Amino acid sequence: MDSQHASSGEHPKIIGTSSETTEHKLQTVLEAVGKTVAAIEYGEVESRGGTHAAEAVVLHFTDGTALSIEIGSNARDLSAARDLTPPDVHTDLMPFWTHRARPHD
Repeated sequence: MDSQHASSGEHPKIIGTSSETTEHKLQTVLEAVGKTVAAIEYGEVESRGGTHAAEAVVLHFTDGTALSIEIGSNARDLSAARDLTPPDVHTDLMPFWTHRARPHD
């Protein structure tokens, strides 16, 4: 999604959870429903030994819990098959505000 999509109100279309892994991730983030956000951290994350550059967001809730959303990729797998290294890859989060109906409303 680019800034043109965001300004037009377009948002990513969620097509479901296609595997046990994505279902587990969904259940993890659903634990945030009903919680109150107290603080937010956002920015570049410290490199973890030969990994790609990335960003993350951490949502801190009033009950003392926190949910971090980080980037995962297959950069290491790609580097084995191509002439690049994981640090050659850069990923980022792209936050957008839109008016969007809640799921199942």
